[in-house]
Amino acid sequence: MLSTVKLFIQEYFVTTKEAKDGEINTLHLAAAMLFVEAMYADHKTSVQEENAIRLAMAKCFNLSEDEIEQLVSLAKEKAKDVTSLHEYTSTIHRDLSLEEKIRIVEQIWFIILADDEIDKHEEHLVRRIADLLYLRHSEFIQAKHRILKQLQL
Repeated sequence: MLSTVKLFIQEYFVTTKEAKDGEINTLHLAAAMLFVEAMYADHKTSVQEENAIRLAMAKCFNLSEDEIEQLVSLAKEKAKDVTSLHEYTSTIHRDLSLEEKIRIVEQIWFIILADDEIDKHEEHLVRRIADLLYLRHSEFIQAKHRILKQLQL
């Protein structure tokens, strides 16, 4: 059974930064999962947050609109069963540089702030993600302030 699951994952998911046509890149999916989790953190969603996810995916990765839609749809479906963020943050931690991980956290702040408010659950989530990505507290705070400044909030 376990070997069947491993074969499925190896066949349909790519663990490198580059995926072939039709394959799901696990790095892209991991980022999409964190972005969707950020949208759901305050238990309400908005069109602004969904649009912010698409913008965040475009900013972090060189993806087509169709690829972004596929990843966001898959992430929203998988988010129903998420019990731990570790699977997704470990992929990002392993495959991205420090600057790229900080950009992911900035984009999470961007998504959270799309509705012009920060809920305590959202703040807790992004702090937990930053910790799982082994970012220093100062990097976490600087990312937040860069997005607040960018959004002029």
